[in-house]
Amino acid sequence: MAQIRDVAQRAGVSPATVSRAFSDPAKLSKDTLARVLAAATDLKYKPSSLAQLFREKRTNTVLVMVPDIANVFFARVVSGIERGAVESKLNLVVSDTGDDMDIERVGIEMVQTYRADGLIQLGERPLNELLPNEEHAQIPFVQAISADPRGAYPTVGIDDRSSSAMMARHLIAQGHRRIGVIAGLQNRLVTQERLKGIKDAIADAGLDFDDTIVEYAPYSMGGGEQAAQRLLSRARHLTALFCMSDEIAIGAIRAAHDLGYDLPGDLSISGFDNIEFGKYCTPPLTTVMQPAEKIGEVAMALMSDMLTGQDMPVVHEMLPTELVIRSSVQNICGE
Repeated sequence: MAQIRDVAQRAGVSPATVSRAFSDPAKLSKDTLARVLAAATDLKYKPSSLAQLFREKRTNTVLVMVPDIANVFFARVVSGIERGAVESKLNLVVSDTGDDMDIERVGIEMVQTYRADGLIQLGERPLNELLPNEEHAQIPFVQAISADPRGAYPTVGIDDRSSSAMMARHLIAQGHRRIGVIAGLQNRLVTQERLKGIKDAIADAGLDFDDTIVEYAPYSMGGGEQAAQRLLSRARHLTALFCMSDEIAIGAIRAAHDLGYDLPGDLSISGFDNIEFGKYCTPPLTTVMQPAEKIGEVAMALMSDMLTGQDMPVVHEMLPTELVIRSSVQNICGE
C-alpha cells in the first residue's frame, strides 16, 4: 500500500503538502494540487479519514500483537501490559496474530494511519522485517519477550541463553548426563538462544552434546506431547528432558506417563516459564521463572514514555530469572 511519503516523492513535494491536498486543498496552487492528485492516482494512494480525524489528537490506544493468546505465558505478559496501561490511562487493542506476518503488517498500518498511537510486539518478528525501511518509520514500537537487543527501538525480555544454561547446570548437578531436549520451533530466536545455553552448560561440564536427542515442537502442550513421544520412543536411555517451555513440559509429562515411565524415578523433566499449571503437574514441575507480568509492565512503561514525547535513548531491558526447584527432577548422583 502506497504511503504518503511515496506520493510526496512522486510529486516532488513534502508529505505535509500531500496531507494538505486532501485536508485543505484550497491552500495549494492549482499546479501543486494537480501534481499531488496525479501522483496519488498513479500510486493508488488512499488517504485515511481516521488520519485526518486524529491529526491533532491522540487515540490513547496501544496495539499489542500476540502470536498466540491461548498460550498462558503470553496471556500473563498481556496482563502486565494491561496493568501498565491502566496506570498510564491508555487503552489496549490486542491482536492474536497467529505469528502471521501479513496480520502483523496490518498492525503496523494501524499505527501509520493513526488508529493506534503505538505498537507492542510480543512476537519475534522485528520491525525491520515488518517494515524494511524502519529507519524512516516514525512509529512508537516496543518489542517484548524474544527480541534482538541490537534493534533501533526499545526491547524488554530475559537472557534466554544464560537462563537455559542455569537449568542445564542444575540437571547436570543432579547427576544427569543423558539429557534430551524438547526445543521450540527451530527457526525461532528464543529456541536458538536457549539451545546455546544448554550447549554452554554441557561443554562447561566436559560433556559432549548429542544433536540426535533434540526434538523441535510448537510451544504448546500438544507439541510437547508429540515431540516427547517421538524422542522417548527412540531414546529410552535418557534420564532427563530439558523442555523449553512449561507447556511443552506438561505435554512431555503426559507422553512419559503414557509410555509407562515412572516420574521422576525413571525420567526427570524440567520446564521453562513458571506458569501456574506447573505446580499442579504430577510431579510438580521444576522450571525457570521468567517474570511475565513484569515484562509486560516494563514494555508498557517504555511505550508510555515514547508516547509522552520523552527524549529517551533506545533501551534494551534484561530482567532477571530464577530457578524454581520442585520434584520433577530427581537427584541421581548416587546411582
